[in-house]
Amino acid sequence: MRAQEYDAHIGMNVYTTLAPGIGGRLRKTPEDFVVQEIGLDDSIAPLEPSDQEFVDQPGKFTAFFLVKRNLDSIQAIRRLSRSIGVSYKRFSYAGIKDRRAVTSQRVSYRGPPHNLVGREEPQLLILHPHRVSRSIVPGALKGNRFTIIVRDVALPPKEVQQRLEQIQQEISQAGGVLNFFGPQRFGVMRPNTHLIGKEIVQGNFEEAVRILLENPVSSTNDDESTLIEDLPPGNYERAIGHYLNKHPGKFNDSFQVLPKDLVRLYVHAYQSFIFNQVISERANRGISLQEPTVGDFTMAHSGEIHTARMVTENKQSKAQQEVEKGTRILVVPIIGFDFEHVPLDGIMGEIISSILKTENITPSHFRIEEMPAFSSRGTFRPLLVTPSNLQLVVIDAEDDTPVQVKFDLQKGSYASVILREFMKPDSPAQL
Repeated sequence: MRAQEYDAHIGMNVYTTLAPGIGGRLRKTPEDFVVQEIGLDDSIAPLEPSDQEFVDQPGKFTAFFLVKRNLDSIQAIRRLSRSIGVSYKRFSYAGIKDRRAVTSQRVSYRGPPHNLVGREEPQLLILHPHRVSRSIVPGALKGNRFTIIVRDVALPPKEVQQRLEQIQQEISQAGGVLNFFGPQRFGVMRPNTHLIGKEIVQGNFEEAVRILLENPVSSTNDDESTLIEDLPPGNYERAIGHYLNKHPGKFNDSFQVLPKDLVRLYVHAYQSFIFNQVISERANRGISLQEPTVGDFTMAHSGEIHTARMVTENKQSKAQQEVEKGTRILVVPIIGFDFEHVPLDGIMGEIISSILKTENITPSHFRIEEMPAFSSRGTFRPLLVTPSNLQLVVIDAEDDTPVQVKFDLQKGSYASVILREFMKPDSPAQL
């Protein structure tokens, strides 16, 4: 699949910048993609033991830094929980980190620090375990620091530098990059998480299971037993298959064998697909990315959802002043059941309503009666994202021109979306 086809498949139909990219490839090794969580106190999660001291507090929880290589957060913590012999539910973390990467994040565990001693393995490192009074809650981070090497850049260093500078200038003029949900939300080689989510939201659980079990090599094979046997052992698809072998026809119940976080990701991926389509259409229509229009929403820069409000005709001038001052930012709805009674006005309202109609979806669909735990209220997301502390270093090598890209990004935004602007890849596999 070409990048253009892939991007359209997940709702990313435009670039923020027009300058040609440098090409290249990410993640030739996990060490080429390093992610360090930025805490609420601006601390950077370490990648190796440091001299920093962490004082034990009274409490029943242990906080530690989990450094993982080539594992996603759910896989890593499940592996750790099995090693200790406790439930996965005893662990909590602020956010899920990339799989094909080396990452460091803060994790909490309901139990004593000594249970974590000696639990390291080649793909997992545990740093600075110490007692704390409270567990870490989802979203309790400011963002992430990325240090990334783009390899296989088949251009001379001078041209690479010129293209990078031009793209960086265009990003500055645009006020940032369109804040798409990136490929990791949908699957790079097999982008179907949003398709599964759509069927769950519409109550078509048999179809959701069919898509989940679909053979990625031969999608025309309708023999479910063959599809299950073709899957590698130990993965989530096989767990679904085993459940259905024991409980034929119980398609909605079969999702209970999966981690709840994973099932929610399917629903959230579908919401993300709708969001991507909405902001793509805004850009395609040439609607300003920095000036609020009637029907837009703005939110306090601090990000509290209760501060979101719609831009009306008589408040448009004030909204523009607030956005220019930086006290408020332009945000776009991520549609969920909380938007059942929220008016959608103006051009953006028309865009959202049109896309929902095409998808045959209403906000109420996200109230999933059969699986209430996976219902989704919806929220707001900034229209643009701006990488901070951006550093671009061109390396003159013998075979190609590697580029080191380093930047900080607010939570919930995707490094691949930033890198997509600089690379303009021909294939999604390059990201």
